[in-house]
Amino acid sequence: MIRVKCFIMISFSFMLTGCAALIFFGVGTAAGITGYKYYQGVLTVIYQAPYMETWDATLKAIHEMKFKLVSSDHDITEGKIVARRSNDKKVAISVKYKSSQETEVTIRVGVLGDKEASEAIKEKLRQVLFHK
Repeated sequence: MIRVKCFIMISFSFMLTGCAALIFFGVGTAAGITGYKYYQGVLTVIYQAPYMETWDATLKAIHEMKFKLVSSDHDITEGKIVARRSNDKKVAISVKYKSSQETEVTIRVGVLGDKEASEAIKEKLRQVLFHK
């Protein structure tokens, strides 16, 4: 029993202090989001939606945010969208099939990343995807 408690305490302390904490997604605060994380300039979001619905919603969100679409290309499991914001910052969005009801979206704004802008895109995509 003591070994189990020690193992749990050591594991928990590693998760709080080391890189292991970066492996786990935070719990989604909004409907339709399984989890998300921001790491090294990239926001990664898991949406509870089919791949093609997420792809279409991403293009619509880009349009509604008045970004200039530079390129968009996809196949049956993944795609990439490149756009420019009004301040000419590059926006790169990747959409990737995870399962029939889960899609991973990664968002990078600018060269080094912009957390606030990425989260605004994440929220706009959630609104378009789930009509909220």
